Amino acid sequence: MVGYPIIGLAEPLDVVNYVRRLEESLIQVCADLGLHAGRVDGRSGVWLPGRPARKVAAIGVRVSRATTLHGFALNCDCDLAAFTAIVPCGISDAAVTSLSAELGRTVTVDEVRATVAAAVCAALDGVLPVGDRVPSHAVPSPL
Repeated sequence: MVGYPIIGLAEPLDVVNYVRRLEESLIQVCADLGLHAGRVDGRSGVWLPGRPARKVAAIGVRVSRATTLHGFALNCDCDLAAFTAIVPCGISDAAVTSLSAELGRTVTVDEVRATVAAAVCAALDGVLPVGDRVPSHAVPSPL
């Protein structure tokens, strides 16, 4: 599932906070499905703890004239074999996963669409608090 929220950011611009809010919304979606997800220091996205840590959602934004562009990709039921041919986000010491792979059942975009929309809206409205949810078993970022 790909989401591209296009919104105007308030001044002063805080792009890191915006990215954290997107992450928080997807962390909440994972929690709603029973997955303990969080952040890895120094890396954007939503991660599941383990060795290696597994990225379930990628975040990539651009801000132009205080307007956000691009957004996030939440891996629902994608073919993970495609990721073996590339180094996603240039990170070679971590893995890529999907909601389906982690839950052991098919999780479709249709199944999570409303949940993701509600969580993103709550995070961007400030209703969903943003924490520092770094999984305790996550791979530390390289120096």
